[in-house]
Amino acid sequence: MSELTTVRSDTSEKPGLHVGWVMPPFFHEIPVDTDDAEEAAERLYETVHQVLPGGTDDDRLRMFVTYAAMLDELRGAGAVYAGFCLMDMDGRPSTANVAVYRMPLPDITAEDALPEALAALRRAYPADDVRLAALPCGRGESRAVVRIGDAPFELAAEGSPTGQPVTVPRGQIQVYVPLPNDAEMLAFELSTPSMEDWDFYSELFATIIRTLDWATEEEAEMAAALSQAQPVSATAPDPEAVQRLYAHSSRVLDVLAVRGRMDEGHAVSAVTCADCWAKGLTSACTARHQWQVDDVEDTLLAAAVTRLDEVLQAQGWLKLSGTPGQSVALAADGGTGTRVSATLLAGRRRLVVEVVAPCTRTVRATGDSVFG
Repeated sequence: MSELTTVRSDTSEKPGLHVGWVMPPFFHEIPVDTDDAEEAAERLYETVHQVLPGGTDDDRLRMFVTYAAMLDELRGAGAVYAGFCLMDMDGRPSTANVAVYRMPLPDITAEDALPEALAALRRAYPADDVRLAALPCGRGESRAVVRIGDAPFELAAEGSPTGQPVTVPRGQIQVYVPLPNDAEMLAFELSTPSMEDWDFYSELFATIIRTLDWATEEEAEMAAALSQAQPVSATAPDPEAVQRLYAHSSRVLDVLAVRGRMDEGHAVSAVTCADCWAKGLTSACTARHQWQVDDVEDTLLAAAVTRLDEVLQAQGWLKLSGTPGQSVALAADGGTGTRVSATLLAGRRRLVVEVVAPCTRTVRATGDSVFG
């Protein structure tokens, strides 16, 4: 990151915002949100094993060392989020990192911060492409400063496959977005050494930036008062998320084991999860598949609800709520994964099922700003 990321000031007199953005599900978070070195190491160790389940000990050690060193740099630079992906591009490994930094704006408006950022970046990176740009995002359109250039880095011997330090070429995009509370600027950064996949990551990064959304405390309170339901967005859901939801729905139907008319009149839709909606962040952050089973006796449907409850809990799902024989809501992965709910409409011979993908919005709380 450039010198701009080191700015620190008191913004307590300016209004805070709820701020969030959506990360693709194949990005793995780097634990910059904790100052506890032991906790950070444990979480990073778990992530490395998830990313390389079939890798050798040497492979996992190299990845751990690489991202542990990166973790210290990111935390020192003030990152409020960092994540990486490891992709298979037709048999060829490919990787990229995304980081987000918070920069308080002392005694300056968001509008005035843009030309200052533009001039500072052009001084710091005279050979790079630095420009002002219109940024479509959750709140319509915002203005931002964009920098595109090279950022080679030194790979330590411990993380190098050759066992020797090596300089790695790397492309980088930075997007500086001042927030409308005149209190801070967010800096989004994409870095990749996989230059042959630059076009893919550039478009992916543009998609992430477009999901940036924010709301004031008043807007969040109003949203929470208006509705606790998940509003349907006009945004098309991610195709991969659609397939995963269909697969979960198929498994749920197998567990219910009832014979009736299945109505999928409600296709998979992009929605805002209840937690984000309560924060006033109303752009889509997840996907939902809603369907129902009709023309089945209530007693059979009640037994199916109980069976779904028992089977999913036996498989490690967390029970969130429920009324025996009437309704149940469960979530995978200790409550953070896919959610399934089933509700019997008594007297109508109908069971309504919702399968909701995990929220992919990243929300962070830092300093005086309300990030969560």
